[in-house]
Amino acid sequence: TRDRQHLVLNFQLVNGDLAVVRCDGVTHFKLGEMSLQNVTSRLLLSSEREFHPDEIRSHINWACSRDGHEHAMTDARATHFVTEIRERRLTVLVLEPSIGAELVVVCKAVAHVE
Repeated sequence: TRDRQHLVLNFQLVNGDLAVVRCDGVTHFKLGEMSLQNVTSRLLLSSEREFHPDEIRSHINWACSRDGHEHAMTDARATHFVTEIRERRLTVLVLEPSIGAELVVVCKAVAHVE
C-alpha cells in the first residue's frame, strides 16, 4: 500500500561520516540528473522551514512532471497540499545541489536514522 512506501537517502558528510534520512509514506517523488560528485548546498524540510505556498506548488509540480512535460496542479489541489503541509500531515523534502531543486519528496514523515 502507499502507506508502506519509503525512501532511504544516504549522504556522505564533509568529515566522511554517513547521514541516513528515511522518508515514510511517500506520495510524490522525483530525482533529477544528480551525479555522485554533486555537492548539496541545501536540504530543506517543511517541518523545519516554512515554505511559501508558491514554493510548495512549484516543487510539487516539478515532482509530478514527467519527461519534459510540465505538470500544473489546480488551485484546489495546491490549497490541499499547503494545508496538509502546514498542519504537518505531509512533509516536503527538497534537496538543492549548487543550482536548482534536484530532489523533491512529499511524504508523511522524515526521520534522521543515523
